[in-house]
Amino acid sequence: MIRVITEPGEFESLSGIWNSLLQRDGHDNSIYLTYEWISTWWRHFGEGKKLNILVVENEQQIIGIIPLMKVEYRIGPFRLRTLEGIGSISNNYMGLASPQNEGEVVAAFFSYLQEDLGKSRLVVKLDYVPGDSSFLATMRKQAFLFSKRLVFQERVAALAPYLSLRGTWDEQYRLLSRNRRTAIKRALRSLGKDSRVVEFHECTVHNLDDVLTKLFDLHQRRWQSTGYNALLSDLRVKEFYRDIAACFVHKGWLRLSCLTVDGELVSAVFGYTYRRRFYGDTIARDLQYSRYSIGHIHIMHLLKGAIAENMREFDFLRGVEPYKFYWTRIARRNMEVIIVKKSICSGLRLKYAHTLLRIYWIRQNGLRQSCSMYLTKRRYSRETNKMGFQTIG
Repeated sequence: MIRVITEPGEFESLSGIWNSLLQRDGHDNSIYLTYEWISTWWRHFGEGKKLNILVVENEQQIIGIIPLMKVEYRIGPFRLRTLEGIGSISNNYMGLASPQNEGEVVAAFFSYLQEDLGKSRLVVKLDYVPGDSSFLATMRKQAFLFSKRLVFQERVAALAPYLSLRGTWDEQYRLLSRNRRTAIKRALRSLGKDSRVVEFHECTVHNLDDVLTKLFDLHQRRWQSTGYNALLSDLRVKEFYRDIAACFVHKGWLRLSCLTVDGELVSAVFGYTYRRRFYGDTIARDLQYSRYSIGHIHIMHLLKGAIAENMREFDFLRGVEPYKFYWTRIARRNMEVIIVKKSICSGLRLKYAHTLLRIYWIRQNGLRQSCSMYLTKRRYSRETNKMGFQTIG
């Protein structure tokens, strides 16, 4: 049976069962599925959207939660109403369910969609679903059972490089190519020759606000130099980062770090850890120190720390920026999943959804920046393809 949560008060009442369900052994126990992440995201970005959290129950016991919301996109007289995942910025593992109940939860989800999509003309749009997600694998297996009523479509939306961590830094370091090892040594020597004092700091609850302010400033200066609008120039985004940092630092999940040269901040990374995985969320660096490969020196410190904490993976998250492939040759496919009601017009409805969403994205970013972002993404893809990498999922 599925119960639909539409009110914030009901959402808050789920906090206890939410993370206990997530803590059960399973592949999809991502930080992006925690109650803390999703509730904080909703508090900052939920305006104009409607909660539609699906709670799957069996004999009055909650066996699964699928955090969704209803969103409406409008362009003039045209509109599209969607059912989307909440808080899916970099990853969307879609639903919480223990391995033994996952099949039942997915079947209940599809049954709900059969009824709801027929009545509401909604389009299900799930962004950045990791291709190796257990929940997605179960959906793929069961999609044919509902193929008479639903059209299930997926395509690659982005790549997300990641690095499987070894037991010691020496083992990890030896996996780098000789050229990479030489470049790091040269950068460290160059800093030393210039009599620079390089220090790596991890932020604490006592200096959290100060470090975040410095990160925002460094990030904004970096993106202003490219002509793009910086994500962190948006006041709502800044406040979200402050709230999620305040929450995560008390949970022991926050990994906000700085690299200083002669006391001056030259690189900052907003990251977090959860279930032995390090997430490298936002990186800001001073371009004046590019010749010292300051960003790579910072990542080296982060990798050393992650290995010392017995992390199993360093997730660079979505995006094919070449610096990520300096450290790894493996990337997950992040999928976009679209589900619509099956009809003689379902093909047209899919095209309509893709087209309207693309135009909406261009309008949000502006034509000039959209074109620039597209060309930059193409250039990054060409560069990383030359390096050669393996995709998973």
